[in-house]
Amino acid sequence: IHNYSFSVMGVNAVYLAFDLEEDKVNKVIPGLLEVGAGFNVTIPYKEKVMEFLDKLDDTAEKVGAVNTIKGKVGYNTDYLALKEILSRYGYFDTLVFGAGGASRAIAVAIAEEGVNLYIYDRTREKGERLASYLRENGFKASYVDHCNLSYEIVVNATPDPSFPPDQCIKGKLAIDFVYTPVMTSFLTRAKEKGMVTVDGLEILVGQALEAQKIWLGKSANKDEVVKYLYARKLVR
Repeated sequence: IHNYSFSVMGVNAVYLAFDLEEDKVNKVIPGLLEVGAGFNVTIPYKEKVMEFLDKLDDTAEKVGAVNTIKGKVGYNTDYLALKEILSRYGYFDTLVFGAGGASRAIAVAIAEEGVNLYIYDRTREKGERLASYLRENGFKASYVDHCNLSYEIVVNATPDPSFPPDQCIKGKLAIDFVYTPVMTSFLTRAKEKGMVTVDGLEILVGQALEAQKIWLGKSANKDEVVKYLYARKLVR
């Protein structure tokens, strides 16, 4: 996504991915920060990296996690991309499957609008922990182990699109974080019920373009990036 974007924007930059071993974090992160150009961080270091930063912007403060860095400032572009997507559909009571790293950004993005947020996770402790974090920040959130509830948005923030039970897929809008394949079994079931769907590719590209705006003050065109990914068979 980023290297294609740099090429079409005429930016002299390169984006490289590295696997970071846990015992190297204390050496590698400070080194990257000294370069100062900017980088992304993904699971499992979205919280750990905050220890090395001078400042968090509002997005990272709200979510309690960082995925984008410029200079020594941390941002959360997952949150920014999700706010842009949700602004098109509206904010309603929501059921989120999963309480891991992916769910935190969307949980905050939705709950801060004053609606009810229900968190459904296989591990009760994880679900309770996220719900507690949200309540401590003044949001209406609770852990649930059923879906006999009233809500209009349902989100799969787990890596398994088959996990949400059929009876839980209801309401107006279904959002899936999984992007391989783009049309997951979760979204297929939602479409069959007449729901509007948002796929994981839209979230992936959205957060990447938000990072470009932070680093460069501009970004590539979303539709062109998506077309490129399909043309190169990088997604299916």
